[in-house]
Amino acid sequence: STSRVVASTLLISSKSLTEIGDFPMPREYPAYPDHRQCLAYLRGYVRAFGLEPYIRCHTAVERIVPRGDRNAGWTVHTAGGRPRDYAGVVIASGHNHVPRWPDIPGSFAGPLIHAADYKSPTCPVPIAGRRVLVIGGGNSGCDIAVECGRHAADTVHSTRRGYFVVPREVFGRPAELRGERLLKMGAPLWLRRLIAARMIDRTIGLPWRHGLPRPDHRLFESHPVINSDLLALVDAGRIRTASDVTAFAGDHAVFADGRREPFDVVIAATGYRVSHPFIDARLLGGSDSEAVPRLFLHTLHHDRDDVAVVGLIQPDSGQWGITDVQSRLVARMALAARGAPRAAAWLYRARQRPERPGPIHYVASPRHRLEVEHFAYRRRLERLVRGMDRRLVRELEPARGPAAAGCRTAPRVRGRAHP
Repeated sequence: STSRVVASTLLISSKSLTEIGDFPMPREYPAYPDHRQCLAYLRGYVRAFGLEPYIRCHTAVERIVPRGDRNAGWTVHTAGGRPRDYAGVVIASGHNHVPRWPDIPGSFAGPLIHAADYKSPTCPVPIAGRRVLVIGGGNSGCDIAVECGRHAADTVHSTRRGYFVVPREVFGRPAELRGERLLKMGAPLWLRRLIAARMIDRTIGLPWRHGLPRPDHRLFESHPVINSDLLALVDAGRIRTASDVTAFAGDHAVFADGRREPFDVVIAATGYRVSHPFIDARLLGGSDSEAVPRLFLHTLHHDRDDVAVVGLIQPDSGQWGITDVQSRLVARMALAARGAPRAAAWLYRARQRPERPGPIHYVASPRHRLEVEHFAYRRRLERLVRGMDRRLVRELEPARGPAAAGCRTAPRVRGRAHP
């Protein structure tokens, strides 16, 4: 299994900005559902739309190869099964599978685990009463540091740089919903930064008020760290902060500021490498040395209409609603490829235009290769979906057949979900 869920996992995005557009989360769910509720929600989605007959579980894809020229389809090889031909392939395998280990000289004498394998304060190693070093300043690193701070004898949290920390709620309302309101109002970036900084300062305080280093970037230029408990545990002395780890020496870690400390357990929360081992990276616009696909809006191939990638993004908000819009665009591309050449040509031309950089300049690090500002990104996808809808209706309407009906926008289901 490649599940990266921890026993205490909660969403870091609110349910209203995470849910799929035509399947709202139940009203009784809290603002930030836990992983069990999320699993029940996804199972409810499958049942509500009758998807069970189309899903084959426990089937590992080993290889995907093109059948011939561009847009000629693909042959899919699965473990223990016969190869099957498909007109198109959508890759939605995520990007949190292959751990990215820190490149630290030396070796550590005790247990050294990646956050990918951390499940609880007792699994895979007990941390109660032990000296624990957590490396990494992302959401996983901060969540694990908080859990260790409550159970370990001593917890040190090592980060390469300072980060802004955003509370889950601001004055009783999810923080990101307050930011969403400003986005919908069209507030400029400088004003959103100013208001967000003041809200953070009035709730949990900006990092330097807790003795932490000032971030080397502006607010929103790094993937948001959502945590309401980290800074309080720092203030209480349950979590001590440290600079980057430069070396291991037996049971000691050496830090960039020259400190040396002994530890019993080290947990590396240092992210993941993008990996699609079942397909040649060059077929997705990458190269032998670069596994990150080069795709239009991180989802559409620039030249082919028979392959797409869904979910290969890291938005600064919830993801499922955005991947739903990605999927709607992919479905319209496939429909146009079957019988609407003018609509297909319009989308092809759109994919050839250079993508304009957004107003936010993200920190240069591997974790930000897939970062998107959710509001502008979703709006671009929705514009393309609407543009395809108009063209598909015009092109397929004379046929009066099932294909023409299929291009119409389906009614949105706004009732309660019942997972």
